[in-house]
Amino acid sequence: MIPMSADEIKQFWHGFCERQRIKPDMRAEGDRRIEADPDYWADQTMWQLVEAIKGDSDSSSRRDQ
Repeated sequence: MIPMSADEIKQFWHGFCERQRIKPDMRAEGDRRIEADPDYWADQTMWQLVEAIKGDSDSSSRRDQ
């Protein structure tokens, strides 16, 4: 595990979001996930976080159909 605080991970996430033009709602969801489990997200790539968020939104949109 990489020793990082939740704030440090979120700073990295915010920079990633700016560079990749991630939408504000996805950025906010990433913040929530990082806060919920910073140790897990310290060892994942930011693209994995994006994919996790997209996967959840895809499955919830399928439930609505």
